[in-house]
Amino acid sequence: MDHIPTDPVSNSGFHFTLGKGVLMVAHGERGGRLNNAALLDLVDQIRDRLDGVEIEAGVLKGEPSLSEGWDGLSAEDRYIYPFFMSDGFFVSRILPKKIREAVGFHGNELTMLAPFGISPQLGPALLNNLKRTLAGLGRQAEIPPLLIAAHGASVDKQSSLRANQLANYLSESGRFSEVHCAFLDEAPYLEDIVPDLNPQSLVLPLFNGLGSHSIDDMSALRIKSPNGVHYLPPVGGEEWVADIVAHDIEQALFGSGHQIACQDAAQ
Repeated sequence: MDHIPTDPVSNSGFHFTLGKGVLMVAHGERGGRLNNAALLDLVDQIRDRLDGVEIEAGVLKGEPSLSEGWDGLSAEDRYIYPFFMSDGFFVSRILPKKIREAVGFHGNELTMLAPFGISPQLGPALLNNLKRTLAGLGRQAEIPPLLIAAHGASVDKQSSLRANQLANYLSESGRFSEVHCAFLDEAPYLEDIVPDLNPQSLVLPLFNGLGSHSIDDMSALRIKSPNGVHYLPPVGGEEWVADIVAHDIEQALFGSGHQIACQDAAQ
């Protein structure tokens, strides 16, 4: 199985020209800036890293809506950046249609960039973060088990495929005694796995925000876990995420172009 490349995040030194805009799309929370504050703060950080590129947020649930984010862009050359953890059926098929309906887009193409969760920068960043976590716990000499907690899907295996690719990369680092994945919506199910975890295990929630999966579901799983199991914060809330997103947008718009995921033809 392919694993995630290990290229580090770097500053390419591109000098941007005006005229490009990016709508960063996420699920969103229950509504209002309070619930989507983490996403909006992330967008602010990305703006600081990308001179000459407009960045706005739009969410499927809550505010700012997709149409509000789209209308906030003045650039004619616009792209969609999906702040999602996989490139499965929802992101590649359903999301473009939802965006078209919300913003009244009538162009021939709606250009989407590769989603956050498949960034080649994500694996190395997570490995470094896990090492820092162990050091902070005073366990830097240990080689603990690692469980990746991901969403999964009942009808589309792309989410679990991407999680397992990440697991393979982390396993090959030699830093963990074993690395497994378990899911909310497909087998092996997290609720079945966590009660039998090794108490020395780390759990990595592969979610992009602070919504119900990251807070409610993980809290319920913690209660079922043996004492000693350590749950990390959700991936999307880490402080280095803005660097990865800015780097990938930069590469897609001004670099090699390999980060362009798809162009959804108008139906």
